[in-house]
Amino acid sequence: MFFSSERIRKNYESNRLADTGAAADRRGLLNGQGRPMLSGMRFGRSDVGRAGCESIAVYNAMLLLGRPRPLAEIIRDMEKGGYLRFGGRLGATPYLQRLLRRYGASARFVLPARLRREAGEGVLPPGAVFLMVIWNRFALPHKGLHTFAVEYSPDGTGGWMVYNRFNSDSAGRRYDTLDGILKNGRYNGAFFMIWRVERRKDGQ
Repeated sequence: MFFSSERIRKNYESNRLADTGAAADRRGLLNGQGRPMLSGMRFGRSDVGRAGCESIAVYNAMLLLGRPRPLAEIIRDMEKGGYLRFGGRLGATPYLQRLLRRYGASARFVLPARLRREAGEGVLPPGAVFLMVIWNRFALPHKGLHTFAVEYSPDGTGGWMVYNRFNSDSAGRRYDTLDGILKNGRYNGAFFMIWRVERRKDGQ
């Protein structure tokens, strides 16, 4: 859904004033979209606290790739680009490849079986970055979509760090296995998507 230039401008000007640094960890990563520092930021006709997880996921992924972008700018670009669903009330589409490309990154779909195998064989590089999309709620599929950034083995010892997994988180969560992340993201048996996000070789 697209928005008027006036709404986009007003949202951007308001969001620029938000103290996102107060919600950041020591690396600058954002967690807990429901916390006061983030929840009131405008997201189309909604707000980040209710529906802005995709914007935070992109923010964290780009920071992990060494190409940081301000959260207010990401939200503005998502509003301009038509990524928001139902005015932002249902969040944004999880298909963010075009936006990531604009920021100098690429995204490709990967299967969990491949990630398990690569992690088990030791060929998945530490620091690999992903966007994961899951259903949080069985009974409310139209409200349960949640997207977050994941970093594999940032300290080289294995495991997965998940950022903004839950609305009240003040720090990333570590999971020993990929299945530990995915086990709660199920609807009609299972539903999730995983995107491997990397810096584009031709990115500037």
